[in-house]
Amino acid sequence: MTTSVPRKRGRPPGKAFDARERLLAATRIVYGERGIHNTTVEMILEEAGVSRPTFYKYFASAREAIEQLVIGMNDDVEALLNKIFTTEQKRYYDYLPMILSGYLNWGRAQGTLMQARFRELHDTTSPVCTHRTAHNLRIMKMIATMMSNYDAPRPTDVALSSLVHSIEFLGYQFCVAADHSEMPVYMQVMARNAFAMLGTREDWEAAMADAFYARLLGLEEG
Repeated sequence: MTTSVPRKRGRPPGKAFDARERLLAATRIVYGERGIHNTTVEMILEEAGVSRPTFYKYFASAREAIEQLVIGMNDDVEALLNKIFTTEQKRYYDYLPMILSGYLNWGRAQGTLMQARFRELHDTTSPVCTHRTAHNLRIMKMIATMMSNYDAPRPTDVALSSLVHSIEFLGYQFCVAADHSEMPVYMQVMARNAFAMLGTREDWEAAMADAFYARLLGLEEG
């Protein structure tokens, strides 16, 4: 005799995930346009096309949905660095072109989120601000660890912090105020900052003698 397997009740697998992702996608749009102080649950529901009970199944408030979005953005940046650092290079600064172009392309893909992100860097009521310090410290640690793997002198925390903050600002400026064709200009300034904050005199001299880096840094002679 064939024994039938009872069918489990409830929604098919994947439905819950889809609903949560739809809500986060809607939050990206509303928050990117309006910022944390003008984003409401009602706006997110209208954009997502889901019910209020469904929203509260995953998030307690609009702020919590925004916070998950912000954490995801931070995770993306850290994952980008981790991925780049897994490939061994000849010199520590050989990572620079990949990091800078990768970050600028990532930021460009965020659309209006980059505006909201930068607007709220110093707004203590925003998750952008509350998670920023820990996020930047993790990036600083990653850079310092990478440099130690190449027996390069460890930069001071002041130098690392200055570098991270300058790239943060230039990335925002590129994403919201520059044409994509201007990427080489932004990479030049960002790379110069990186060499100034992390490099030694020998690094600068080696870069000058390397046609690729001389071009990247805008230091070609003649």
